Amino acid sequence: MQAVVAELLPLVPLQRREKALRYKHLHGQYCCLRSWQLLYELLIKHDYLPATFPLSELTYTEDAAGKPHLSIAVEFSISHTKNAIAVAIDRQPIGIDVEMVASAKRLADAHFLERTMSAGERQKIAASADPTIAFTELWTQKEALVKARGTGLTALDTIPSLLEHVQDYTLHTFHTDAYACSIAHR
Repeated sequence: MQAVVAELLPLVPLQRREKALRYKHLHGQYCCLRSWQLLYELLIKHDYLPATFPLSELTYTEDAAGKPHLSIAVEFSISHTKNAIAVAIDRQPIGIDVEMVASAKRLADAHFLERTMSAGERQKIAASADPTIAFTELWTQKEALVKARGTGLTALDTIPSLLEHVQDYTLHTFHTDAYACSIAHR
C-alpha cells in the first residue's frame, strides 16, 4: 500500500495530493488516491476524457456545500471505507456510498438510531433478519442521496426523514456480509 501511495502522489493534481495527505493513516491516503485513479480510468473508459489526458490535469472545484465538480460534463461520486472503494459517474447528478456493515454495538445506542433513522426505519431495522445490514443499507442510501443532491451531511436531524421524501432520484443498494453500497441517481 505504501508503494502505491508513493507512486500515485506525484501523479495526481495538487489538490488531490493535499487531500490525501490530510488523512493520518496510510490506508486513508491510499483510498483517497486510488479512488481518484479509478475515477480517471472510468472517465477514459467511457470516453469522457481522451486516453492521452494526464491524471495530474484531472482537477475539480467544490461548490459551497463541498460537492466536487469536474470541468467536463460529467457528474461523479466517490466513497471509500476499510477495504472498499466505490466510484460512480453519470451525466446526471449521482451519489454513491459504501460502508462496512455496522456493529451490533453501534445499533444498541438508541440515541444514535433516533438521530439517524425515522421511526419507520427503526421498526424496519428491528424487524429485519439482520439489523446490522438493514441499518447499513439505509445509511448508505441516505448518504448516496445527500451526495447526489449536493447538500452535504450538515445536520443529522434532517437525515431521519430523508428517504421518505425522495423525488427525482432512484436508489440501488447492494450488500455482502461485510459491506453495503448504495447509488442514488436521477
